[in-house]
Amino acid sequence: MSSSILDTPDPASLSPFLNASSASLRSLLHHPDYLPIRTYSRIPKPSTGEDGYFANTLATDRTIPHVLTLRRRPHLLSLLPNSPPTWPAPTGAPTPIEDPDLILILDIAAPGVSGHPSTAHGGVLATSLDEAMSYAVALYAPETGPKLVEDEQPDGPHVPPTPRGMLYTAQLDIRYKSPVAAPGYLVVRTKVLARVGRKFWVRAQAFQPQDTEGAATSPQAEGEPMRLTTDAMAFWMQTGPSL
Repeated sequence: MSSSILDTPDPASLSPFLNASSASLRSLLHHPDYLPIRTYSRIPKPSTGEDGYFANTLATDRTIPHVLTLRRRPHLLSLLPNSPPTWPAPTGAPTPIEDPDLILILDIAAPGVSGHPSTAHGGVLATSLDEAMSYAVALYAPETGPKLVEDEQPDGPHVPPTPRGMLYTAQLDIRYKSPVAAPGYLVVRTKVLARVGRKFWVRAQAFQPQDTEGAATSPQAEGEPMRLTTDAMAFWMQTGPSL
């Protein structure tokens, strides 16, 4: 019988975040509109090396030891418009993402992901946004994954069938709004805006909780539990098996 990691709840993945000092982060863990699921790119796949960067290189105590994926419940997903959205101007103020399709929570460690002292490298942030976007797109394009059952997987039954299949980032536009402190938590909210055939437009925003002891704050986000650090827009393509 075929299965999808995107549709299978995984309450155990909540464990590393249950004792987080941020109340705003903890409130996300049991939000009634979202389900915790396994993060596919954190599962090692030695036969192909797929996801080696996120499953191995960035999965150590000094980089990103823990990741949690929360997906919006299937019956709450929006119907996608079939016309491209307006690409936001670089100097425009970011608009909030309402009812994200998917939330990715990362436990950012140091010094393994640091660029500047106690600050996460922008490339790691781009990777995190890209990963979150890939799952959001997959929620609307499950047909891109191969039709496999778990015992047909080359890495064995512990690796479920891929939920992403032939999905690729064609363009990723990132605007860095404020530094990301490391160590600390990063909360990525992402939403698919439109689909035209095999083309998808996606938004993502990354936040850091401000309601933790010693957390960095900014005047723009004063009084807010989460501080916007990164705003992104992307264009994704679903390709055929010939690539």
